[in-house]
Amino acid sequence: MTTLLVLILIWLSSTIINLIVIMRFTYKNIEAIEQYLTDCDGIVNTRSLWGGGVWGRHMRLSMIFAAMYMPGIMFRRGYITENAHLNIPLHIRQRIWAINIWLLINCTCMAVLYYSVKSR
Repeated sequence: MTTLLVLILIWLSSTIINLIVIMRFTYKNIEAIEQYLTDCDGIVNTRSLWGGGVWGRHMRLSMIFAAMYMPGIMFRRGYITENAHLNIPLHIRQRIWAINIWLLINCTCMAVLYYSVKSR
């Protein structure tokens, strides 16, 4: 019973920390990042479609993530210009990659934790 409570506490704290990290980054940087991508139809349309609420900012950040991680695909579909992802300053790109790595490591740890509990 106590193991289950500890696991639930770990899962909840992990989820809350992830949400705080993403929300803080989004509220501090989304407008600045979008200023560098004003010539990209996908970014502009996502901004006008989703607005400035919590979900809207998350969707806008997801579009920026997609533009950074898959620039070739996004360019072929017409969502961004050819080298739009390079318009974002290096320090912001590094923060975006750091957040992505953080989320990937956290997700992996949660999967390992789930597997270890499930296999008992």
